[in-house]
Parts: sequence; structure tokens; C-alpha cells
Amino acid sequence: MQDHDGVYQPVTFTSRTLKPNEINYGVVDKEVLALLRILDVCYTQLVTRSIKLLTRHSTLAWLVNSSGLQGQLGRWAALLSGWTLEIVKCTKGEDEILGVVAASITPREEVDAILTSIAPRKQPRQAITMLPPTAELDEKLLVVSCDGSARVKRSGGAFSAVVWSLPEWTVISAASKYKTDLTVNEAEYHGMLLCFDLLSNLDRGRLIVCGDSNLVIRQMRGEIECKAPSLKLLHQKAMERLRFWPDHAFLHVKRDWNQIADRLAGAALQREYGAVVVSDVEREDLATLNRLDELLVPRTRAAVVKIAAVARPRRRLNHEVLQETLVQRLRMERIAQAQDEEKWIVNLKKFILGDVQGLT
Repeated sequence: MQDHDGVYQPVTFTSRTLKPNEINYGVVDKEVLALLRILDVCYTQLVTRSIKLLTRHSTLAWLVNSSGLQGQLGRWAALLSGWTLEIVKCTKGEDEILGVVAASITPREEVDAILTSIAPRKQPRQAITMLPPTAELDEKLLVVSCDGSARVKRSGGAFSAVVWSLPEWTVISAASKYKTDLTVNEAEYHGMLLCFDLLSNLDRGRLIVCGDSNLVIRQMRGEIECKAPSLKLLHQKAMERLRFWPDHAFLHVKRDWNQIADRLAGAALQREYGAVVVSDVEREDLATLNRLDELLVPRTRAAVVKIAAVARPRRRLNHEVLQETLVQRLRMERIAQAQDEEKWIVNLKKFILGDVQGLT
């Protein structure tokens, strides 16, 4: 609304998105679409009134005043025939049209101020800068990492969670699960809930939650709203579980730094069932592949000097030999899993071992 001589006059802006078949329309056709849009939105205000229409093209006046048109032009003329239109051509584009509108209802000397007041205002997006969580060199806290994965052809998804104890970076617990009919984001939220399941019996201290899903981490922080119906219930459950950990922080990491949870979720997705890491050998493997300790920076400069001297836990003495042996073993395990999924390879193994029963 705009005040003019003590009377509030309505000012309306409207628009709509072109349909796929309307994208290649000509300029005049698009102006007709815009005119029909404003006539529809402001029907109660404009019906039975004489309308002054400002346009950039004189073709619209010819279209309204012509008769006997066929095809698309005939349909436009028929739709506009019920309105009393006065077509006025403007030669300087949209700015001139807006200027004429404002000048016709306000004094000339106040045109610039009125143009500013009636222009649509777009509220700028508020960027929330979240500082990454930090940890003291000898601080005792818990760090959890989660991940989720899903594939359409398998009609299911898997998720995993790992709980670490600092400052030693000891694996307290690690597990993975598999469920049918899961999307990737749903699997990520299930991984978050699995983290809280593993934390249920631990002391309520400081907690840092790490994950490679930007959507889930930002929704848990409250930076963006959870609008998907399939995720709202999972988000609500995760927020309720989070209330038991008042001293918490979220850290979004890239997949390269979340290899542990990604590996557990990928393995569960391949075999279509979950597992719990219980052996010391498997926990040692997880500790070897861990890279989260590279992201949790210390809070003081003195801690930076101390932590830079030891990039990995001290218990890994033969780092190069252990890393090479571990990578070879993991590679052989993945090859064996892939071979077991191919029926012809399984039959070939049976034939080589002499087990020919059931083979044709």
C-alpha cells in the first residue's frame, strides 16, 4: 500500500515461472502471459474497470484491437476481449515503466524516493559461521563418527557409527547395521541414532559428533530446516537423544577423513547385514586408518607445537610395515567379498577344489 493524498493505494508485484512449452515463446506472447497473470491475481480490483497498460512493444495494442486472428494470436485476443485496455508504449524498458507508474501517483520531486520504497525487498541470507570444535592436548572427551550409504538396486541402506575416547584415540565401540527401503539421507540419520545408542551407557561428558553429510550436520546444528517428511521423524528422534548431551559440538568432515565409518557402512551394504566390532585386531585396524585426529586442532599455540611432533599415536612403532600389511589384507578381503557375489566365480572355486556336486 502507498499513501497518496491521504488515501492508501494498492501496489502489487506478481510473477510466475514459465512452463517448459512457454520458454520459447516470443516477447509479445510472454507479455500476454504476464498480463493474464496480473488480471488473474487482481481480478476483484480490476474487473469492470478501464485499465491503462504500459508495455515495451506496440504489437500488444495491435493484438487487442485486431479481429479475425487465428491460432495462438486468436486465443490471446479471445482471452483479452473481455477487458477494457488502453495500451501505452514505453521506449526505455522496465525502468521507464516503473518510473511512469510511480510518477503517475506521486509528485515528480518524490519519484526517486517512492521507487525505492515500492521496490521489492529481498532479505539477504544470513550466513552462520560455525567455528570448528577444538580439543586440548590432554582433554578427556568422546568423539563419534557416523556414515550412511544406500543403493537403489539393492533396495536397502547401511549405516555405521564409531565411538572414540580422547586423548588416546581409543576405539570404545563400533557397529554397523542394514535396513531395507532406505535413502542416503535416511541412512545418515540412522547412523546418527546409532551413535547415540552406542553412547547410552557412557558418562555424559563433552561430545563431538563428526559426519560427512553436510545436510544432516547443518540440520542438527539448526542452520537449515528439516522439511522432508521422511526425515522429520528421524530428525526429531536425534534431537531428543541429543538433549542428554548438553556439552556437544558438530563437525562436518570430508569422506577422506571419515574413512572408518564409511568402510563399516560400505561393508554392511555389500553383505546386507550389520556387524559389531569386538576383536582387538579389528579395533587396531580402525585406529590405524583414523584421520579425525588431524582435524581436531588444539586451542592454544603451545598445544600446536606439542601435537605437531606426534602425528599418530605412539603405539604404532612400525608404521610403514603395519600400514602396508593392513592395506594388503583389506584389499584381499574386498576381492574375496566381490568374488563371493559372482555365482560363476563361486562355481569355479568349487570345481578347482574338486567339489563338483551340484555343478552342471
